[in-house]
Formats: sequence, structure tokens, C-alpha cells
Amino acid sequence: MPSGPSAKVTWRAGIDYDSPLGLVFASVSTGYKAGGFNDGCEIGKGANCALPANALYYDPETLTAYEAGFKFRFSPAFRLNGTVFHYDYQGLQLSQLSDICGGPCQVTTNAAKAKVDGVELDATLQPTDRFTVRLALNWLDARYDEYAPAYNDTTVTPNVRRSVNFAGRPLNRSPKWSWIAGVNYVVPVGDGKIVADAQTSARSRYEVTDLANFAYFYQPAATKTDLSLTYNAPEDKFYVAGFVENLENNLIVTGASTGLFGSVTFADPRTYGVRAGFKF
Repeated sequence: MPSGPSAKVTWRAGIDYDSPLGLVFASVSTGYKAGGFNDGCEIGKGANCALPANALYYDPETLTAYEAGFKFRFSPAFRLNGTVFHYDYQGLQLSQLSDICGGPCQVTTNAAKAKVDGVELDATLQPTDRFTVRLALNWLDARYDEYAPAYNDTTVTPNVRRSVNFAGRPLNRSPKWSWIAGVNYVVPVGDGKIVADAQTSARSRYEVTDLANFAYFYQPAATKTDLSLTYNAPEDKFYVAGFVENLENNLIVTGASTGLFGSVTFADPRTYGVRAGFKF
């Protein structure tokens, strides 16, 4: 059965300071996610029950988060925000595709410890009421601190119990660098307006992990550009928008697994269309 309590007290302590440029803040907080069980039943508990307890149940996940940052407004036209953070996970709950239930099924397990460090910066420039520029830059170091899952080596007879050491490996889908740049321009049309928006984002190479088979795949660095043109009626009573997403039509892997039930999932390819909405 999952170890630990089924409920936990969490807390947060923080301090804020209003400087001449804006808000400066720091905080320490904790979080908790209860344990649970996967589909199936434990060996010996009923007919056709085939799962060992360590495959059926998973433990709670706890988090201690440290954050500090600022929200500065240098002028009406320029705002800059920044955050630095460190997260300590105990019992990080991981989800992967497995065949322990007799076919492909989603299974949750625990990593012993994981740590995440990061820095986030974002800025807004608005030289006029009609024109806005958005910028963001993120650095992330997300890795397993302690995680050595065991498995049966079926290449020998009788099977030998072995383990794989994930310590130091990046967490799934955690690029080291990412950034966003966007622009927004508004053109009045009578009492309504036309809004043109363009945004491009980029991520450095990241790992896609198949935890069930201890395999790694790499998603190369890629960009994604989205464009839209929207007409908003007076008082925003309705809107009509044309859009295109993933203009580059890049193939982005979001999940992958190997073995008998191996599969690959992708983000949406280039997508375009028209949206409309009404306000009642």
C-alpha cells in the first residue's frame, strides 16, 4: 500500500517589498499530492489479479518551493518581471505507458527525489496604445536527484533483478532554454478594431523519456510561430478571427515509447482556420 499519510498540512511564508521601481518578493512554500493506485488488482486479492503491490500502488508526492523575484515598471511603456526558483520534490509522481496490465496502459510511479532550478524573465514594451511587444526568456535545470528503478532482466535465466540510475538525467520534456517574442498591433475601424498578433517561440533540445523501458529520445531544438488577425465589433459584441499556428509546420515529439507497444505522439502540425464568437 502507499506509504505516508493520506492528508498533509501545507504552508507558505513570504515577504514583499514595494521599492521605487516596483514589487520585490520572496517566498518558501510546500505542496502535497496524495498517493493512489493504478488500474488492476494485487496478486492474491482476487481472481485474475496479477499485479505486485509495488506496481499497483504509488506514494504521495511532496514539494518544497523557494522563489524570489521582482515586478518593475520603469515607465508606462516598459515593464520587466523576473523570478528565480528552486523546487525540491520528494516522491515525484511519474506517468508512463506500460504493459503491466496486459496491454498498453498509463501507469503512475514515484521517483525518489528530483530538483528543478530556473530563471524566468519577461518584458512588455508598449510605446503606443496600439502597439505592444512581448518578450520572455527562461532557463531551466530540471533533473532527477535520486531515482534508481529496478527491473527483471529477462535476457538471463532465471531472471536477475537489476536497476537503472537516473540520477542527474533531465526530467521529461524539460528544455534548458526557451524564449518567446510577440507583437500586437491594433487598428481602429469605426467603433470596432482589427487586432494583428504574431508570436514566435523556441525551445532548445530536450529529452523525451520512456520510463517503462528506460529509454531516451531527443527532440531537437525547434521554433513555433503563430499568427492571427481578429476583427472585434463595437463593445466586443462579436469577433471574427483568422489564424495559423505552427507556421513552420515543424514536427515536435511530445511523447515516445519503445518495445511491443511502442508509440510516438506529436504536437499539432501547421493548423489554420477561422474562429468566431458572440457576447450575450
